[in-house]
Amino acid sequence: MRSLFLFGFIVLVRLASANSILIPMDEKQTNHLKAYGIAYWILRNETEVDWLLNYRGGSFMVKQHPAIQNELVVRGVSFEVISDAQANQIISEIASRRLTMTS
Repeated sequence: MRSLFLFGFIVLVRLASANSILIPMDEKQTNHLKAYGIAYWILRNETEVDWLLNYRGGSFMVKQHPAIQNELVVRGVSFEVISDAQANQIISEIASRRLTMTS
């Protein structure tokens, strides 16, 4: 019972720190066309979505919101819930690649 409580606590902490949704556009994406449709749907709902052109095939990243996550599940689009730290690391990685390319 104690281990079940600990597992539940760890899951809750992990979910609480997960603040962004990454919609990959590489081989992990099951439906690329629907992923583009989700990005359009997010924009139509006046929510900002980042297009990560130099990351995993041009993935999309958006702040986590239950409605967006539900829409991804309903439409069968692959996604990953990531923390703010992971999101910042991705942005830094893209920026460092851009600097390397212009040098």
